[in-house]
Amino acid sequence: MRGLLIRDCSIGGKAGYNVYCEGGKIIRIDEGNEGSSNAEVIDANGGSLCPGFVDSHCHPFEYGWLKRSVDLRGTTSMTAVRLRVVAGIQRAEPGEWVSGMGWDQEEFPGKEMPTREELDDISPENPVVLSRICGHIGLLNTRSIEALGLTGRTGEEYERDQSGALTGIVKEKALEEVYENLPRSAERSAADLQAVESEAGRLGLSTLHCVVSRDSFQEELEALATLAASESLSLKYRVYVPPEALDYIDGTRLSQKLAGTAVRINGVKIYADGSLGARTAALREPYTDDPSNTGILRYTDEQLTELVEAVDSKGMQAIVHAIGDRAVEQAAEALGSVARGNNSRRHRIEHASLLPKDLRSKMTKHSIRATVQPLFIISDSWAVDRLGEERARDLYPLKSMLDEGIISSGSSDSPIESMSPILGMWAAMARRGEDSHEELTLEQAQTLYTVNARSNGFDPLEGLSEGASADLTLLDSDISGLHPALFRKVGVLATIVGGRAVHSYGTG
Repeated sequence: MRGLLIRDCSIGGKAGYNVYCEGGKIIRIDEGNEGSSNAEVIDANGGSLCPGFVDSHCHPFEYGWLKRSVDLRGTTSMTAVRLRVVAGIQRAEPGEWVSGMGWDQEEFPGKEMPTREELDDISPENPVVLSRICGHIGLLNTRSIEALGLTGRTGEEYERDQSGALTGIVKEKALEEVYENLPRSAERSAADLQAVESEAGRLGLSTLHCVVSRDSFQEELEALATLAASESLSLKYRVYVPPEALDYIDGTRLSQKLAGTAVRINGVKIYADGSLGARTAALREPYTDDPSNTGILRYTDEQLTELVEAVDSKGMQAIVHAIGDRAVEQAAEALGSVARGNNSRRHRIEHASLLPKDLRSKMTKHSIRATVQPLFIISDSWAVDRLGEERARDLYPLKSMLDEGIISSGSSDSPIESMSPILGMWAAMARRGEDSHEELTLEQAQTLYTVNARSNGFDPLEGLSEGASADLTLLDSDISGLHPALFRKVGVLATIVGGRAVHSYGTG
């Protein structure tokens, strides 16, 4: 295999470096000496060379599914939603499920939740399920309600109108049950993943912390195993499975099969609550714009602690989705019960969105880590409506988390947000207004997607040094001293994984 030479790059704000990689490692870093003439060459033209960016929480299989289903992101009315669904139905056979994701009632006139009647006239023969952008609420048409036998279902996860009829809105576990009934295959899952990793490579990502779906974990794990065995993957994957997958993993010995450098099962993803956008995130006090509602906890305190202890006893990392402060409190207590101050398993809270000082202190006490999504700061424009001004000040306190010793890593939660780590870093740096004190420096923002992300995924904390793994991201500009407002315009010249360019412009 030919070596790789990155010519004339900037490292730490100093230009003129040549970096030679071979055998998956950085062999040499120097100025002026270009090394082997037989190497593949990438001309950096002064662009910054960084450790490979890591997305420490994303759903690539779901994103791949979205690419071939009905993408509703960016719609601003139910008319726009209906038009896209009609196009999806035209591609489907009569009776075939039509699925989509990405609507957000906060973007609609009146901000009202949609109802099944708004789908029924365009989908008389096809069952339809459309997930909200957060993935915690779905809209069903009457055909899908009948197909699944949901008419008589009761509980807070099945919304009903004043007459007692189902509106078509289902939440949390009820939505998961719907997706369990959709057809799937390992072959299709493999194609979905490869479609997404090509995009991730273009965006500068070398490693993905891949959250496997509860409703299709078998197909997704089989796809990962097949692709890893055939060396068909371009990026590295750190895999997190739902609790329901543990017996399957043990029975198929997948923990052994997926334990390499390229693909490794790290731990278990547990949902403690829902999302703020769907008003299912569990809060200590009611929603400001829905005073009768405090959200939904998925488990009792005892159940969550028992589940975390089971994961820890298997030597695996527990990562707990917790967005509302009540859920974060519950997750911190459960993780603290096994972390016991040092947290050798590196258990994490995913999102940790509403995080007042007392909860940050609890996380620090038990060395509980976090995974954050800086782009939520931009997209959650309705946060003050949900929480009120006082509580909203404790939303996404990224700088406080780092300053207080919480090892936090950056992610996209894709397909909810763009996978671009550049945009994620920009969002972390560019906050304005009352929470401007939580703005990160460029160095801190990079840490979210490099050092801390590697640490949170059990990868070596290697920088740009001789002998380090050649997982690198080359940018098209020297970013040292760049104003945060301009950072979002920075492009990716190349992404290098194990010394191989999986994406590049201008190779020679």
